[in-house]
Amino acid sequence: MKSKPKARFLPPLYVQDSYSQLHNLTQGNASVDEYTQEFEKILIKCDINEPEGQTLVRYLGNFEHKYANVVELQQYLV
Repeated sequence: MKSKPKARFLPPLYVQDSYSQLHNLTQGNASVDEYTQEFEKILIKCDINEPEGQTLVRYLGNFEHKYANVVELQQYLV
């Protein structure tokens, strides 16, 4: 049901642009909180249904390495 309003009201390149933003997102100079908020915002725009483990890998993929290593050391449940 969500796909019909999306197709009707969003420009055709909206989802493609959102995927591109997600793919190119990096932490850069942003804080962990800022990066996380931006990641979540773009993820919602993309409307991706994937296992949580895959989303976590996507999240850590462009994370600043010094933070990603700490997060990867923590045990997480999927």
